[in-house]
Amino acid sequence: MWAGATALSYSLSSIVGKDLLGSLGAESLLFWRFGIASLVRWAALFLWRRRGGPDPFDLPRWRALGLGVLFGLMVYLGFLALNYLDVSVYIVLVYLYPVLVVVFSSLLGHHRASPATWLALGVVMVGVVLTVPELFGGVGEISAVGVGLTLAQAFAMAAFMIISSRVMPHSVDGVVSASWNVLGGALVMAPLAFGGGLVVPSGVVVPKVLLFALVPTVIANVCFFRAMRHIAPGVVAMIMTMEVALAIVWSVLFLGESVSGVKIVGAAVVMAGVLLAQWVNVRAARTEPEADDAWLATPPVP
Repeated sequence: MWAGATALSYSLSSIVGKDLLGSLGAESLLFWRFGIASLVRWAALFLWRRRGGPDPFDLPRWRALGLGVLFGLMVYLGFLALNYLDVSVYIVLVYLYPVLVVVFSSLLGHHRASPATWLALGVVMVGVVLTVPELFGGVGEISAVGVGLTLAQAFAMAAFMIISSRVMPHSVDGVVSASWNVLGGALVMAPLAFGGGLVVPSGVVVPKVLLFALVPTVIANVCFFRAMRHIAPGVVAMIMTMEVALAIVWSVLFLGESVSGVKIVGAAVVMAGVLLAQWVNVRAARTEPEADDAWLATPPVP
């Protein structure tokens, strides 16, 4: 239930963000999102610390902040892509990142990929072709810039996950790491937002911004780390693929996007490939208890 609630919360990120992009622009929108989320999270961390919780400064601070900056830039790429793509296309393409993590980990010698994992990669690529037939078949139109930005974000997400697992101590509490992430995101977005002219939300936009900052940022992470306390990381990651289907449904209901039958099939194929890759690696982790599979359940699309 916690993992399902996480997927539901994260699925709202692209929908609400797409709705707000026209009013605020990507820079101001993400500045307010990360800024509000940082205030809430750090206030909660200090209160938790007073009640015996973890020390948020008992970690390599500059590494944590640097990862937060990378996190902010990674999310920024995604919202730039949303200026060019429908949410229903974006969410499928960006979900290449779990398979990219497997592939890069194998190439770097961190986790050896099995033949089934490479099969999963092939399945995912077939799904991508079905999802964006305009790009591969010359039928219809789709923004190559949007596709490029989304793929860049998927690669950045994979790099973020692999780097995080290598440079941060595994003993650091996940909530602490997430708090440093949003702080770094706020810091990297501040000069971009102020440099381009910060847009202050007003009227009906204010509650939408608060919803955007709290639900897919603060609440989603609380649910995520609660889920991690009860079930295996790889299982959490499998449940998280619900986000793709949910985001497509919301894009049709709330944004009025049209989704063809071919794209629905493509989305299903991508999800099947991601699930196959996760299942293979969860099974490998069970046969090799010493293997660290925490990266399998890194929070999904920010």
